[in-house]
Amino acid sequence: MMRRAGGLLLGLAMVAGCSPGQAPIMGQAALESVALRSSDGRTLSISGLRGKPTLLFFGFTHCPEVCPLSLVKAVQLKRRLGPLGADLQVVFVTVDPARDTPAHLRDYLSAFDPGFIGLAADEAGTRAVAESLGVSYQRVGEGEAATFEHTASWFLLGADGKLQEVLGYALTDAQMEARLRTRLAVAPR
Repeated sequence: MMRRAGGLLLGLAMVAGCSPGQAPIMGQAALESVALRSSDGRTLSISGLRGKPTLLFFGFTHCPEVCPLSLVKAVQLKRRLGPLGADLQVVFVTVDPARDTPAHLRDYLSAFDPGFIGLAADEAGTRAVAESLGVSYQRVGEGEAATFEHTASWFLLGADGKLQEVLGYALTDAQMEARLRTRLAVAPR
């Protein structure tokens, strides 16, 4: 019991030593190095999205509720943000790379906004990128009937590629818009 408590305290001390908004070094390495295939034909890492602020979500196209509702929310937020939202990239990283090919992601996302970007990696790459941001997911079931339990938060990355804020699923549209306005208004353009 004492050994477990000591390990927990050491782990908490290590996490507490991280600067606010920064992924741990191992996580940052995954954001830099894991190659993902995009719905627009590119191969890039999460850090390859630099240059514009990015609203990042992890989900899957067979998701019955949370993912499509979250993407509708992103469409509405970009519209309400007006000029502040013009440069905001919306990126959907699949946790189901076996079914969600880049072409399938392109078709799925175009129903929400043709400018949304889908990203897919292999299972190991997906897991590394997800865990680097604290995203958890687990496959439930098998075959075409399979679904996933997954973190349903949005991750706002600045134009520099660094994590700016985590926007939880429970936030109201008004709360999410206010937080994005604040972050985007102070971001270098």
